[in-house]
Amino acid sequence: MISYISIVGAELGTEKGNHLIEGLLAAIPAKKHYTGKMLGICFFIAFQLVLYAVFGLVGLVGFLLLRHSTFVKSLHLNDYLAKIDPQYLWISLILALLSLFLYISLAAYLVSLVSRAEDIGQATSGVTSILLIPYFINFLTQSNPNLLVVKILSYLPFMSQDIMPVRMAQGAASYSAGYVAVAISLLSAVLMYLFAQRTYVNNIFTYRSETPLKYLTNKLLRRN
Repeated sequence: MISYISIVGAELGTEKGNHLIEGLLAAIPAKKHYTGKMLGICFFIAFQLVLYAVFGLVGLVGFLLLRHSTFVKSLHLNDYLAKIDPQYLWISLILALLSLFLYISLAAYLVSLVSRAEDIGQATSGVTSILLIPYFINFLTQSNPNLLVVKILSYLPFMSQDIMPVRMAQGAASYSAGYVAVAISLLSAVLMYLFAQRTYVNNIFTYRSETPLKYLTNKLLRRN
């Protein structure tokens, strides 16, 4: 996830920070340029996921061929695999993919506010910091899966991909709840993409001395 966020920063932020975007947008509209960049990143991610699937298939074939060997039996993999529900894997996978798209869209939004190439790292580091929040909440989820704050966070985008699978695994949430979390994440992913796209188009020729995080903070304070 961190590497994909860095790729978004490099693809979208470097061109603007080095003033290369003016020449590019003379030949293609900003919206199409943004869409092409995001599609390229998504295709790259999809290629890597296909490779992971191939490696997983090879591992599965190896397991089936060697399942009667003494070594494989000593691992008790049959017992572990028998307890995994395909529906659980499906929900967890969809949540993971949607959260991946949410995070790279958030990174695209913050990078759209970058005016200097040296500010790209700060914009992307803000996104990677958010990644740690559901990771640490998972420790609380494992011991208190029915805690009210955990229940709420398990449905929220950017959080549900880590928390909801743990709650389902412990029997604290049903598969129906998992599908609700998927629907919320899907809607959020679409809205986040459109919001990031609009921000990119509106700020493509905007250069400011403030860093993205400082700009957002000042904008929030001015509204209040």
